[in-house]
Amino acid sequence: MDDIRSDPQLDFHRRLAEQDLAALWVARRGVDLSKPRSDAQPKAWLYDDVRPRLMEAGDLVRAEDAFRRVIVLENPAYAGEMRATNTLYAGLQLVLPGEIAPCHRHSQTAVRFVIEGEGAYTSVDGERTRLHPGDFVVTPAWSWHDHGNQGNEPVVWLDGLDTPLVGFLDTAFRETYAELTHPVLRPEDDAQARYGANMLPVGHVPQRQASAVMNYSYKSSRAALAQLAPTATLDPADGLRLRYSDPATGGWPSPTMGGFLQHLPRGFSGAEARMTDSTIYVCVEGRGRTIVNGTSFEWGSHDVVVVPGWLPYRHEATDDAILFSLSDRPAQQALGLWREDKGR
Repeated sequence: MDDIRSDPQLDFHRRLAEQDLAALWVARRGVDLSKPRSDAQPKAWLYDDVRPRLMEAGDLVRAEDAFRRVIVLENPAYAGEMRATNTLYAGLQLVLPGEIAPCHRHSQTAVRFVIEGEGAYTSVDGERTRLHPGDFVVTPAWSWHDHGNQGNEPVVWLDGLDTPLVGFLDTAFRETYAELTHPVLRPEDDAQARYGANMLPVGHVPQRQASAVMNYSYKSSRAALAQLAPTATLDPADGLRLRYSDPATGGWPSPTMGGFLQHLPRGFSGAEARMTDSTIYVCVEGRGRTIVNGTSFEWGSHDVVVVPGWLPYRHEATDDAILFSLSDRPAQQALGLWREDKGR
């Protein structure tokens, strides 16, 4: 203690600490603030490796006991934290024939991208929509939702949530509905009829910061890519890439997460790029690879690849390929933080 008191600077920092204070010039010493630094690692999950574990879970755990039967895709940098990236959660959910995933709501926004199977539905605030492979479905924050499988085969989809971001802001709330399912209040796909045909009800005023449409069907999204592909000017890094939008506003489907669908023609070899949004890719069709910060990840149908923010990446397509992707770009853009660096 005498040594500390004899050194004016050490004594000064001791007294700061006693008052729960700290000196910025010391705390930031040696820290590189010139660029983002995420702990998240690039990572790939091959669906053929994960699917057996998912089906095994179906044998071991009932949907009502698990509440949601999901195999979480955990980034190696965040073991035990249920994070695919620093801001996004991702998991593969299985609903078997005859099962119902009980109704609840939470302050996290959730999106679904259907991987395989027919016959399931999701319900959002009393409206149901049928799920087909490749469909992109939005479940807005604090909306009652349940899922069911009325078909004859297992149905699997990717769940994407902004859980880590909401947790960081300490704004997570959750409630369980009193019944197993929410009452059906509107005809099936009512939102699609009202808002998804390039028309809006007269006098429509958006009621929440989320898309007026629940389900973006793969059939129509894929048709849009096919129509544009022959004449489109390809982005050097991302080929032909479209984003899903709210038909009522033109904005993102949710305030925190955005979805994309892109076509990489056979033989495509993309330029290197980097962006601040963390991105989760799912291969829908074709084969290829994504090189992230020098590491190559091969992908085929249903495989998942994570590209953390601001790491250099580039895509190569062995066959004509369709990639779905999910990222936190809407939140970053709303805060004026998003940026990209292409064609280096």
